[in-house]
Amino acid sequence: MLHSLQRNGGVGLAQASAPRVALASAARRLAAIALLIASSAQAADDLRWYSLTADGTRTGYAREERRTAADGSVSTGERVVIVVRQLGHDARIERSVTFRRAADGTPLEYDYALSSGTVHENWHGTFAGGELRVGSSGAAPQRLALPDDTLFTPDRGERLVALRQPGQTSATLTVFDPARRSAGPLRARRMDDASDGGDALHLRNGRGDILHLRTDGGAGAGGEDLWFDASGTLARLETRLLGAVLRWEPCAENCDAAVVAPLDAMQRLMVRSPAVIPESGRHRTLRYVIARAGSAAPLIASTPEQAVVVDGNRAVVTICDDCGAAEPADVQQLERYSAPNAWVRSDAPEIRALALGTVPRGARTDYRMQKLVDVVMQHMQGSADLLGYADALTALRSGAGDCTEFAVLLAALARAQGIPTRLIAGLAYADHFSGGSDVFVPHMWVQAWDGTRWKSYDAALGAFDATHIALAIGSGAPEDFERLLTQLPQLRIEKAGTVRTPADPSTPHEH
Repeated sequence: MLHSLQRNGGVGLAQASAPRVALASAARRLAAIALLIASSAQAADDLRWYSLTADGTRTGYAREERRTAADGSVSTGERVVIVVRQLGHDARIERSVTFRRAADGTPLEYDYALSSGTVHENWHGTFAGGELRVGSSGAAPQRLALPDDTLFTPDRGERLVALRQPGQTSATLTVFDPARRSAGPLRARRMDDASDGGDALHLRNGRGDILHLRTDGGAGAGGEDLWFDASGTLARLETRLLGAVLRWEPCAENCDAAVVAPLDAMQRLMVRSPAVIPESGRHRTLRYVIARAGSAAPLIASTPEQAVVVDGNRAVVTICDDCGAAEPADVQQLERYSAPNAWVRSDAPEIRALALGTVPRGARTDYRMQKLVDVVMQHMQGSADLLGYADALTALRSGAGDCTEFAVLLAALARAQGIPTRLIAGLAYADHFSGGSDVFVPHMWVQAWDGTRWKSYDAALGAFDATHIALAIGSGAPEDFERLLTQLPQLRIEKAGTVRTPADPSTPHEH
């Protein structure tokens, strides 16, 4: 990995690390959405294949398998492969999950695996008495209580198809997501408009009535459309991934052939800058006019460093050290941003030892944060990869990753020091990146609470400046930033420039 802080010419750390949060969240989103297509009990096939296409181009495939053992227990397995283009080469995201349930439908166990760049996860879970016990080789076992009405693969497929019955137009199901190891609501409603694509499927397939459902929540944060034929078999699924329409359709032959046209995520996620921003101007007050395609307003966070004024589908964003409004101390937020979680593992002994051995806890917050930034930069000397989303302990042990790993590790060290720290996902300016010049690319950094305000620190780029546009705030979990992905291809920066201040009359007007 290159650890140069230069942002002029070539591809340094700024250019290599910035898009990580986007692809990382996309990888986990991919790992989740396939769980909506589980077979209904009516399906007779033991093996089913799906072809995955993005905007009409094949970019991956999926396989679903169902087996019944001699004792009547049923195993349902799914494997998903998608290929993306990143930093000049192709990379695979692979996800597999297998559920086993007793003959009476009682869930027994599951196995989950995700391979995405430098991140490799393997989890095994067992169900007993309404409790889930989950463990992996890299984490201590967890005991999780689940709602009594939680559904597992393939139960949700059966319940969704049940919406075909007269009078059944919508339903809310509690479904288990093995990628997040938690259960949540999945809302589904029947779409009856014949012009929405259902009629076209009916005519093409000749299988009778097509049931078109639209879902949100659960595994898919952005919503999916599903079409089932009269037998309850999935005929199509459509979702959004990295700004593209990702379509799942049944495949009959050569289904796992090599992908020759990977999804080029970088080109979809970069936002072009209307002006060159020189190094000398990046620590001045900068103002941007950001528009979003359509009528929806752009999703942009307000912070003490960032003032936002929204007018329709445009926002005027002004960034400097103190441009935004002060945020009062919120006890619940400070507790949330002080606590460890599955990604910001501030309670891990290795992280605590490093944090507490770096700088005394009684020192000023800014001094401690700067020291911790230096520590992260020194430890993260491994390879760069834009896929996956490693937790802080994994990042510390491997030293590999990009802006997401830099951010979660810095946040974990800070929380181990007793400093409330939240993670920011947004855009950062790059002179050159992935064949483009003067562009804003997805990035992640942290904000620390110093007792009176939130202040930004960027371990991946070395320093925060006014070319960091905050879009979303979270505690470190990938799902905190999923909405960020859906809007990136729709954003356009119409104006960007410095703002004249009384203390600096020579500053040029914004342009």
